[in-house]
Amino acid sequence: MTYKDYLTPWQKVIIRNYGAVKPECIGKVIGLTERGVIENAGKLGLGGIKYDPDWKEKGFVTVIRNNWDLLPNSEIAFFLGLDEESFDKLLVEYDFLDVKLGKKPEIKDFSFRPLTSEEEENTENVRKTVESLFIEGGAKPFDFFAGYEESYFIKGENAAIKDRYVSSYCAKYSGSLLDDELSDYPEDYLEKLSKTGTNGIWLSDTLRNLADFPFDESFSPDYEKRVKNLKKLTERCEKYGIKVYLYLNEPRSLPESFFSTYPHLKGQRAEDGTYTLCTSKPEVKEYLYNAVKSLAENVPLLYAVLTITMSENPTHCYSRYWNGASKIDTDCPDCKKRKPQEVVAEVNNLLAKALKDGNGRTRLIANIWGWANYAGEDKKEVFETIDLLNKDTEVLCVSEYGKEFTRGGVKCKVDDYSISVEGPSEFAEKVLTYAKKKGHRTWAKIQVNNSWECSAVPFIPAFGLMTDHVKRLMNLKVNGLMLCWSLGGYPGGALPLINSFCENEDLDEESWYNKVYGENADKIRSAVKAFDAAFKNYPFSVESIYFGAHNSGCGNLWSLDKDSRESTMVCYTFDDSEKWTYPYGAESYISLMTELCEGWGKGLKLIADLKDDRAAEEFRDCALASYLHFKSALNLATFSKYKSDVKKNADILKTCVKDELKLTEKLYGLVKKDALIGFEMTNHYYYNENRLLEKVVSLYRILENIGRHTV
Repeated sequence: MTYKDYLTPWQKVIIRNYGAVKPECIGKVIGLTERGVIENAGKLGLGGIKYDPDWKEKGFVTVIRNNWDLLPNSEIAFFLGLDEESFDKLLVEYDFLDVKLGKKPEIKDFSFRPLTSEEEENTENVRKTVESLFIEGGAKPFDFFAGYEESYFIKGENAAIKDRYVSSYCAKYSGSLLDDELSDYPEDYLEKLSKTGTNGIWLSDTLRNLADFPFDESFSPDYEKRVKNLKKLTERCEKYGIKVYLYLNEPRSLPESFFSTYPHLKGQRAEDGTYTLCTSKPEVKEYLYNAVKSLAENVPLLYAVLTITMSENPTHCYSRYWNGASKIDTDCPDCKKRKPQEVVAEVNNLLAKALKDGNGRTRLIANIWGWANYAGEDKKEVFETIDLLNKDTEVLCVSEYGKEFTRGGVKCKVDDYSISVEGPSEFAEKVLTYAKKKGHRTWAKIQVNNSWECSAVPFIPAFGLMTDHVKRLMNLKVNGLMLCWSLGGYPGGALPLINSFCENEDLDEESWYNKVYGENADKIRSAVKAFDAAFKNYPFSVESIYFGAHNSGCGNLWSLDKDSRESTMVCYTFDDSEKWTYPYGAESYISLMTELCEGWGKGLKLIADLKDDRAAEEFRDCALASYLHFKSALNLATFSKYKSDVKKNADILKTCVKDELKLTEKLYGLVKKDALIGFEMTNHYYYNENRLLEKVVSLYRILENIGRHTV
């Protein structure tokens, strides 16, 4: 049985874009005048939503996500003011956005046509529903620090871990250095960040964007501008005691056409049809050295370069598993004669020498992420790679990598990073201890504030898990902490607490809570303990964190029809629950998420009646938002399981949908109150108010369709 939707395709284009895209642009795509779009938006109850141009620059990922299943790429590109070539480039280069979106669905006719009498009636019902929920005004999207509460950081006399850096909470993942004003790194944000005790910030770019590419200058047209602005950023950050770290993943692969001129530089073929620049070739080594040396010369205040030499993008000939292979290998005739660890160490050492020769102060931090991929069970190859590193090359390890744990009777291990599973792992301890013994400075990468376990909140209030993790890293005497990947850089939450611990090994934690939360401190500390305990039930796996519904939460749209599409990385979650509940299975996943939500609910009750205070209010909002995302993921797992037989399971499905309605209405209220909720730097807003309103409308339609089976 197929269940009809309330909305026609062209109405969905309006409801998902009104306020984020100019009405005249929406009209040109669906075949209406600007006035016609405004009138039909009013008929859908959206008349109170005002156009905000910030979505085009700051929320383009949200616009793309909302339209991916509605419009051809050419029309989405038009909404963003891009030509199709630039749009395609954006999908590939903006933090794997093409992977996150997944396969392009078949697009239905989205052109305007007059509504039937039944559709007119449906539209009136939609209007009544939307207007009954709509909140006028409220928080402005992207206005992250309105009513911001200053952080409280306790500086120590002799910090146990001195260097601590994050990524920006609100900068673009790439492209920030093309802006001469550096508006993604405003002084207001840097000042707030410095007050948390954070003394570093990282950003990413490609080497071809930061230095001349001598083989073909067309690949590096703007490098001088970017270098000038990177230098400006280091100078701006220095005023606030913040050092700048640059993440490089090099040398990036190139299209096959490039190698028609330079066939001798061609290395391994990657899955996307590009080829690596073979780092065994002297010309490639010379390029890497000269490019990084010039970068160090031109940006003398750059504190460090962080490398990932395996498993992010195709770089050298051993940089990842190739074309479905089950082990690290290469077809490159030159690199095939060498061991992977030799190639990996050589790239890092080459960059370290270039930095040293360039200014003598910029550090090289080698992230061992992915090195274990080419290692055997005892990981001896990782230690052999460390043996090959220059002594002034520093070593970073993801603290929880390989950590083994059991949940729901299922044995698992961390292959990514986690807050609910506390590090360091046995592997990380061995690597960091070994590297220190060999004379290297050591770094641990952790997640503070949030993780892919729930990235749509500025911080998950499980502070105790984070502080316990850092305390154990202090015992390993690491020199520095990378406090987050692209998510976690909100200048508040747990960040000032963790930095205070790093500065003061014997920190009086109670005094920190009292200073930050005043009269509410005891209740909040009790709630943190409840959240810590509940979060240990999280069904953690790479599959669950990347493909489950906990990041989009109530912004994930439901259908009573079976959706055969495959869930995608931190973007869409569909009915393929065997994918996002792996290795637990649906039953164990539902059981664990039920325990998590019940435990989290107990924590929420402890902070239900806090005294009026901005810091306490922010804590409660993040705690509630976290719960709404977890419970929505649980609801989807239940809904997907039981909708295969609607008539038999009608009561269960109704209960599930009614609960999801309550969650969505609560999340909508939070979104209208706080611009922080729903945002993550690389994904922008997982949902906007329009999508939540559409979700409510669709849930009412689902209830109607379920009801038809019980008559």
